[in-house]
Amino acid sequence: MPQKHAHIVTIIHRSLQGEPLSQEEQHSLDQWLAASEANREVFRQVQDPKIFAGFLSVVSDHQATDNAYAAFTAARTAGGKVRALRRWGWAAAILALLATGTYLFTSSNNKRTIISQVPPKTDNILPGTNKATLTLSDGSSIILDSAANGAIAQQGNSSIIKLANDEIKYDQKGLSQGEIMTNTMSTPAGGQYKLVLPDGTKVWLNAASSISYPVVFIGDNRRIEVSGEVYLEVAPNKNKPFIAGLKGGLTVQVLGTSFNINAYADDGEIKTTLVEGRVKVLSSNSITLKPGQQAIQISNTGELTLRPDADLEKVLAWKNGMFNFTGLDFKLAMKDIERWYNIQVKYEGTIPAFKLKGKMDKGVQLSDLIRFIEGFGLQVRQEGRTLTIKEPTAGS
Repeated sequence: MPQKHAHIVTIIHRSLQGEPLSQEEQHSLDQWLAASEANREVFRQVQDPKIFAGFLSVVSDHQATDNAYAAFTAARTAGGKVRALRRWGWAAAILALLATGTYLFTSSNNKRTIISQVPPKTDNILPGTNKATLTLSDGSSIILDSAANGAIAQQGNSSIIKLANDEIKYDQKGLSQGEIMTNTMSTPAGGQYKLVLPDGTKVWLNAASSISYPVVFIGDNRRIEVSGEVYLEVAPNKNKPFIAGLKGGLTVQVLGTSFNINAYADDGEIKTTLVEGRVKVLSSNSITLKPGQQAIQISNTGELTLRPDADLEKVLAWKNGMFNFTGLDFKLAMKDIERWYNIQVKYEGTIPAFKLKGKMDKGVQLSDLIRFIEGFGLQVRQEGRTLTIKEPTAGS
């Protein structure tokens, strides 16, 4: 049992058995639960006999699983406690959850639930990491993931600093003179990065995204250009409105706020979601958003529509290190997978039409995704960085 999980697994087991926890154990459990939603989801699922039995199936053969499930359900008391699990692989099953995160994917058309722990594959592909390229005003580029911490470039009166937490910020000394210098930060497929703009605005870039901005904001506004997906916490400045420009003529005007822009060219729509503050989204028409609302521009018409009750947890999952596929079409979810793992997904025959439900940690390896896809009854073939997905024909 991995040492980093052994202590919490023992505490979870004692809790499920209904045994009183010491003050120290309860404190450890509370801290672990508070650390992440993934941990809380693990704890919820091990208390559900049907879901937990699915994880037991990962660590035992089919006959043992049947016996384990029968014993597991029979062992539950009226108060919902679980007893005598040691014989049926409780530790291995909980470790499967802890090692790979909590995964629950449901097909909306047949309500199948797929739960599994994935063994390592040969030719496995690792998830994305903090990596990006910074292009300076003279066209030269800096590969940020390989650059040393500290000052990495000078742009006019501004020093560009790489911090130890893989974040870029600008340190301006004195007033700007001469030409306006523009920098661009771009992330590749399989990359993400953080940036603090010269005005103090914080930016998170998702995979395959970019942001262009002046080294010093001069004039009566602060304008940037973005593509892909970015989350911004805009530094307030009532005298200089913040403006984000996107392809297709869409602009987002801000005074001081937090919002997410999803503008991947191949998704067919641009989504602007307001977390707090106030923004105005302009295209062929305009919409002013309140917190929790989302403006959607359909790429081929340019018209904006309002979604009044956006799921902020789902929208911001990428920034918080998670995938949240709830309600996503299978093909759209695979686009997120393509960008994060820097792979290509192809389809043979009909593209799966069901929607997914569930969350998972973005730190898992591609082999986890492959097993889940196969769990829906789909056939998956991996050749290098290409996945080919096929729905079996009737009788196959």
